[in-house]
Amino acid sequence: VARSVEAAGSPSAPVSTGRALSGQGLPPRSAFVNFPMGNPFGRAGDTAMQRRILLDALHLAETAKRGGELVDLPYEWGEPFASLVSG
Repeated sequence: VARSVEAAGSPSAPVSTGRALSGQGLPPRSAFVNFPMGNPFGRAGDTAMQRRILLDALHLAETAKRGGELVDLPYEWGEPFASLVSG
């Protein structure tokens, strides 16, 4: 999808929780957060963090200098992901 958006003339910067998958998908540029899958903008209801991540992704779309750039964003989930899995 990112490549299609770029081909239409708009920069893109997907936010990913799967670093290895982002590298394989080869988006023009991408931001990575080490969060559980399905939570690229953080916890539900945490609008402050969601806004920071969105602004970081928009900044990346605006400033990335090379194709395929993958930037690690500095945010932390705050607890082990295994504690999120019900069993």
